[in-house]
Amino acid sequence: MNNERKGIKADFNLITILTIPIAIAINYVGSTLAGTLHLPIYLDSIGTFLIALIAGPWVGGLTGALSNIMVSLTHPIAMPYAIVSCIFGITAGFMARKGMFINMKRFILSGALVVLMGVLGTIFVVLTFFGGFDGSTNSMIVAAMRTMGVPFWLALVIGNFISEIPDKFIALLVPYLVIKGMSDRYLYKFSNGHIFIEARKKAKEKKTGEKKEEKKAEEKKAEEKKIEERKAE
Repeated sequence: MNNERKGIKADFNLITILTIPIAIAINYVGSTLAGTLHLPIYLDSIGTFLIALIAGPWVGGLTGALSNIMVSLTHPIAMPYAIVSCIFGITAGFMARKGMFINMKRFILSGALVVLMGVLGTIFVVLTFFGGFDGSTNSMIVAAMRTMGVPFWLALVIGNFISEIPDKFIALLVPYLVIKGMSDRYLYKFSNGHIFIEARKKAKEKKTGEKKEEKKAEEKKAEEKKIEERKAE
């Protein structure tokens, strides 16, 4: 089965356009929850990664940017981060297109790259738009480290890693598990869907092949045992 579609127009099909508001809503709820509970993570990119993985980079980029614009209506500091969210969506979409989220081993590698991007992107925005302190819980962590004598740049990097590692792990793990639970019929409707469908098919074929090999080995062992028993008689 090959459902590969290329081009921006192919990415923005009807089902994808209808799914974008849902992804934005997921981001908004996650961001609001994190802000209300004063968590040291953001939870504002779960929807972005979900739609980027199944619908492609351009859909992911647009969703990420629109999500931050929407969140900025109640939390103005979110607006500059629209750039970072857009890059997250585009990067995740391209990585998914290269098969970087089809199994746990590749997922971990992809997650590490996304975390690194998150740290660099956040540092860039904080320094460029907020002078190093944006008032978020993460900035509070950095400030606390500064009071302990930790140099500014080191505190900024460590503080962002503290927040980015759990945040991006959750933001990627949720879509990864959701996609695993999606039916092939539904995945087929998205431009990246064929990648996950083909990966499932290969995994199933591999598992079937291993079972056949095990069965052959058992039959061979049973046959050898019968021969030995006949010789003993």
